[in-house]
Amino acid sequence: MFDGYCRQIMQPKRVAYNKSDLECGFPRQDFQLQGLQCSLYKCNKYTQSCILYLHGYNGSRLEAVQYASFVCKNDFDFCSFDFQAAGQSQGDFVTFGLKEEENVALVIKYLKEKYFHIILWGRSMGATTALMYTQNNANIRCLVLDSPFLVLEDVVINLIKLKLHTPDIINKGLYELIRRCIAKLFQFHINKIQLPQHLNITCPMILLASKQDHLIPQYHFDSIFKGYLGHKRMVVLQSNHNEQRSTEIIKTIIGFCQSMTPQSRFSPTKYHDRLLGDLDEQKYIATGIKIKQKIMRNQSASTHNKNSAQIQKDKALMQLSILK
Repeated sequence: MFDGYCRQIMQPKRVAYNKSDLECGFPRQDFQLQGLQCSLYKCNKYTQSCILYLHGYNGSRLEAVQYASFVCKNDFDFCSFDFQAAGQSQGDFVTFGLKEEENVALVIKYLKEKYFHIILWGRSMGATTALMYTQNNANIRCLVLDSPFLVLEDVVINLIKLKLHTPDIINKGLYELIRRCIAKLFQFHINKIQLPQHLNITCPMILLASKQDHLIPQYHFDSIFKGYLGHKRMVVLQSNHNEQRSTEIIKTIIGFCQSMTPQSRFSPTKYHDRLLGDLDEQKYIATGIKIKQKIMRNQSASTHNKNSAQIQKDKALMQLSILK
């Protein structure tokens, strides 16, 4: 019994989809990174900013399609991918952020060759993974955290509660049995998935949290918000954990990202030409200033010589007058 349930936790059913399901009306480039299946949506303008979406537990990059057109319409490029053991990516089991953090590092390395600003937008397990990554890396412009969890143990206990409808004292005992079973089957310790109370992160963050979340207790959101060092904002939702986010919430998220990333309105070619033009203009200005300064020095020296000659002439005339 426990073996089967533990396998369900560690190997959730993959979301099945076709490549056509990923369409959003904007150009899409699919690519693969060491077994990870990824998609990059391009907006219609040149931008130095890309939002990387991290899906939740039992999710896939299909989860991001509902946001892709909103993001691209607001001049951001948008990237999503299937975590290991999810969607169409390779992998045997999920690790609730531990190995997923390495997945994020791999994709960000790829994106950093194309973009100056990288924004992480994560939901549930994806939000926790975003915190894990940013805790160890300072190359993120800002964070969008939708329902992250602080301690995995609480989430698993709530999963048991929702499935079996048993009291807490029994749920905690069942959790201990499941923890041992998962460690035996997968050599993975779920009790080690826990964020620190004080997060060493300084980039701006917006946190989406709901008091009606039946999966993640409210204190998780409060602790993450309190322990966050950087500029932060909390948006209180009126929905359950897995409910779809409203258009207003999406607009709030995009507005936050826009305020944190000044967008470039010119093409790379024009930027390059303009930069060279500016440099040439500065060169000509500098040359002109040097010539003008030289002329002024010569004029000053000439004036000084003329003044000195006049003073000497006046002194000589005075001496002649004394002799007379």
